Amino acid sequence: MQTEKMDISKIDVNFAKTDVTETDITWRKATDSAFDLRGVFYDEAAGCYYRMKREIADQVSAGVQVLARCTVGGRIRFRTNSPYITARVKSVKLNMSWNYSLFARCGLCVYVNGVYDGFFRAGFKQWENAKDDIMRYDGIYYTREKGVYDVEIYMPNYSEKIYDVEIGLKDGCEIYPAKPYTYNDKPVVFYGTSMTQGACVSRAGNDYISLLCRWCDTDFINLGFSGNGRGEPIMADYLADLDPSIFVLDYDGNVRSVEDLEKSHMPMYRKIRAKHPTTPIVLITMPALDSNTHMFVQEKKELIYKNYLTMKAEGDNNVYFVDGKTLLGDEDVEAGFTDLLHPNDLGYYRIAKSLQPLFTEILNQTK
Repeated sequence: MQTEKMDISKIDVNFAKTDVTETDITWRKATDSAFDLRGVFYDEAAGCYYRMKREIADQVSAGVQVLARCTVGGRIRFRTNSPYITARVKSVKLNMSWNYSLFARCGLCVYVNGVYDGFFRAGFKQWENAKDDIMRYDGIYYTREKGVYDVEIYMPNYSEKIYDVEIGLKDGCEIYPAKPYTYNDKPVVFYGTSMTQGACVSRAGNDYISLLCRWCDTDFINLGFSGNGRGEPIMADYLADLDPSIFVLDYDGNVRSVEDLEKSHMPMYRKIRAKHPTTPIVLITMPALDSNTHMFVQEKKELIYKNYLTMKAEGDNNVYFVDGKTLLGDEDVEAGFTDLLHPNDLGYYRIAKSLQPLFTEILNQTK
């Protein structure tokens, strides 16, 4: 007896995609000057989006070379009075992992007036007249707002490669400059691991960095690299060449040994301080259920704390230490993890809530 394959959209209409049937659409590329594109940029030579300089990423490691193309932290910002927003995305075909959400891999999420308001209902399909590894995402989002509203579209966390993004609005509707961030001069730069990149989150915008910076109303750049945040000298040089409001170093989870961490941690700090004598630096250690859950977690934390005390003893009053073990609270900590390694939505929410008072204090000092 042949079993019929289940189509969940026929059982529950809430799972059905919505095709774009409107014909009165004006399309603009995400790089159009009408939009405020943050966290990523379009590399013309490579023909896709990046979140750090391609020539540097290619030199750091094979992993960073690939992961630098993931669009985590990418945001398309604007104001409009359009009753709907459409999206067309040209992307590489997805390679799925068992503990990663499809939505986080390819979905674009819409935040209206600072609050999550929906997503582009669509599905992937083969790109016309293209190679088999190219897919197209056509989606539409209908707003519940009346009049002019602020829009922030979050790009996927683990997109692998996005070749093109177009945003469409109803013909004749206006598009206005995005509302400035409260702390608008410089972004917060986060460097780290898969936790930084938002692994295992259900959708874009729910990782701790997006949550934290949305609550603090500040710009950010996410330089989290799954399995590849190892503090290489060339990465340290690249970070030091940036000019953020705050540096966040959150990479010990990817460093293979205490000895390797010792070789990179203080040198990275010194390179940053040489070019940014007073810019706040926040040192965050890897969250863990206990010191025995992951090898070297406790030892690496102790090394980072020792380095922190050295920094303070040398007169640095703009460096901060955060014990990762405290970030998910004391109650039902395991509920905040997907696989006992990566946080889930609850875990990322708890991390962001834990960090919010510190970052609000630091940002207020930098105004």
